[in-house]
Amino acid sequence: MNNKNFSFLFTLILCISFSPFLFENSFSQENLIFPPRQQWKQLPDPDILTCKDGLILLQKTNGSPACVSSSTYLKLIDRGYGKFDSSQLMKRPEMMTHLMGGMVVESQLMSHWHTMMKNDPKIMQQSMSDLVLKLKENPKFLANIMGPMTTNLELREEMIKHMKKHDQMMISFQEHPRWMESVHHPMIGSSMNQEMSSGMHGKNECSWCPEKSVDLQAHQGFHRPNIMEDMIHHIWINEKMRSQMHEIMLKDPQHMELMTDETMDSILEFMMDDTELRQQMIDMMLEHPEFMNSIRHENQFTN
Repeated sequence: MNNKNFSFLFTLILCISFSPFLFENSFSQENLIFPPRQQWKQLPDPDILTCKDGLILLQKTNGSPACVSSSTYLKLIDRGYGKFDSSQLMKRPEMMTHLMGGMVVESQLMSHWHTMMKNDPKIMQQSMSDLVLKLKENPKFLANIMGPMTTNLELREEMIKHMKKHDQMMISFQEHPRWMESVHHPMIGSSMNQEMSSGMHGKNECSWCPEKSVDLQAHQGFHRPNIMEDMIHHIWINEKMRSQMHEIMLKDPQHMELMTDETMDSILEFMMDDTELRQQMIDMMLEHPEFMNSIRHENQFTN
């Protein structure tokens, strides 16, 4: 074999040996996400910009893009350093989901959301119908609603008042085989003991009670509430996004405590009107000692 052929063969062997490394290196470079400013310089088209998982693309007021967390996104929008672009986020469903998750823990934003629900009968009807479907599909969601209602003393008392006004609910409750047993069962502790234990969320209360989640943020107030409310309104008027937002709310028992406190009458009415959910509610209440203590106590005075 002459030198020329040997050199060609040696080069071919080297290429074959290192080709996996070259391919892998090329692949990693292709999947590397560069900072948004660098992407913007090369391809100044907002529709093709991307961010690392968990971050949201924000168009700053000066026109440049940035990738930020949901909490930072809300702060920058509130302070006028960025612009909320619903059309941009609708093209990026994962980012919209992250933003909604950040909004749900903001008590001020969610109180405004609940106010919009109460002030719009048509949307309230649609939202509650959608809520009932979601509760039937996922029993855990029902536990997230029932947990705060039965455990928080104030919500529990309000819940019992609503129940007594709903004839079918009380008939179904009192016809349950375990109801008569519970009526004759001695009360566990005094009303003072009930009050002391009412604020506790944990395993001692019932088998299905959800664990306490992260508290809603007690926000000191937004600098520009009109801008923030306008952002919520953009999500509100989109039926698909509104449904998604409600599902995110249902996953958080702490949010449901706020929501039931502000819209309990509508939520309970729709739940108690549905035969299947009504029965599930009764089964859960019978498994909650503190709730049964309260309703037995109420029953004594009623009778």
